[in-house]
Amino acid sequence: MFYQRVTLTLHIIGSILKWLALVYIFPLGVAFYYGENWRIFLYSLLLTLTIGILLEVRFKTTREIGRADGFSIVSFTWLFVPLFAAAPYAFLGWNFLDAFFEAMSGFTTTGATIVQNVENLPQSALLWRSLTQWLGGMGVIGLFIAILPKLGVGGSQLFEREFPGPIPEKLRPRIRTTAKLLWRIYIGFTVAEILLLYFLARLKLFDSICISLCTLPTGGFTPTTASIGAYASPLAEYIIMAFMFLAGTNFIIHYQVLRGNFKIFRDEEFRLYLILLASATLLLILSQGPSSYRYSLFQSLSIMTTTGFVTCDFGLWRSGGKMVLLALMFIGGCGGSTGGAIKVVRTLTLLKHSRMMMRKAISPKAVIPVKYNQKPLSEEIIRDIISFLFIYILVAAGASIVLGFLGLDLETSFSAVAATLGNVGPGLGGVGPGLNYAWLPAAGKGLLIVCMWLGRLELFTVLMIFWPRFWRG
Repeated sequence: MFYQRVTLTLHIIGSILKWLALVYIFPLGVAFYYGENWRIFLYSLLLTLTIGILLEVRFKTTREIGRADGFSIVSFTWLFVPLFAAAPYAFLGWNFLDAFFEAMSGFTTTGATIVQNVENLPQSALLWRSLTQWLGGMGVIGLFIAILPKLGVGGSQLFEREFPGPIPEKLRPRIRTTAKLLWRIYIGFTVAEILLLYFLARLKLFDSICISLCTLPTGGFTPTTASIGAYASPLAEYIIMAFMFLAGTNFIIHYQVLRGNFKIFRDEEFRLYLILLASATLLLILSQGPSSYRYSLFQSLSIMTTTGFVTCDFGLWRSGGKMVLLALMFIGGCGGSTGGAIKVVRTLTLLKHSRMMMRKAISPKAVIPVKYNQKPLSEEIIRDIISFLFIYILVAAGASIVLGFLGLDLETSFSAVAATLGNVGPGLGGVGPGLNYAWLPAAGKGLLIVCMWLGRLELFTVLMIFWPRFWRG
């Protein structure tokens, strides 16, 4: 069983790397256009393509993808892909750990960076950073399920592991059709934002493309060190806010609206999403003053959707405002969105379950189901959510303690873990929006890479591969 699972995993990873190598064509073309060193992307393309073909051919198998196989394939794909995506950074002269950190941050759409002066990077490297986030947002495996026939069989096992959630919902019975529909919506929103930023907000075309490629995946990389604040354009900020809001919303809702179903306010998660955003914005305005309404709205949206764009240094805000943002780092976007962290749907379910437990304390014999959108939730789903929350807090606490022992202060340690585990990007203290992660010790960077990996796949998918019984079948 061990050999068969490893063989299948490496075969699928090889196929994905082979096709992923073609993405290097885009930064390669940009390097040619701007007269930059195009060889770094050519070498990266050849390296990724060669290793991908070797893995695909050497570990060729006819075994179909089973439920357990999905855990190993998805977990290791999300290690191998950033590993090879780090090649351009390595060819630029970065050390391996920094290159891997930046690539993992890109594909997991975290947006935490070790780059101290973004403007010094070649245009081709800036585009590559943005492309890694765009591909990671809707999921590398989700893309190849949509376009590769071989992943159609057993694709649901991979799709569920890459898009884990407490209440899975398919748009179509065939998972490949669902993946295609999601990617069409994703591409449509991305193109729409590019056009609005370029023609309406008058941003440069290159910047409009890079920003849009990082908004829809709720990524946070930008072509400027000062993030969105560098453009000093209120119109651009409002356009980006609109698309951050869309990115943090369940894509099932987008699909329903596009089909003419506008009863989205009946969705309980969407209503709570609006309430939390409005409440957070109001609290930030009360903390920072009425004149901060635009910054408050932008940062509420950016942090809750786990995008990580900034228009001001919120690390200098009052403690109350920083606590609000820290809470949003843990809540995250809606289930079925490109946002990270715990997700609104889990928060909603836990609130409903807590209310039910209080009612049962008064009437112990009463049968009180927990309902979501008028449908009862099974005990299994509720247990999964409680387990997820427990492990999430345990990992956050454990990682923060380790960073504390590495010499980081409490604010920096806790917020760095919250920002990477929730795939947010900027934290507080030493990793605030005006700073970066470059100064962290090597062990700290390694730990946060693991946090990004765990956070993107929502813990269980990754943790499963460390369970010995999993490999024994």
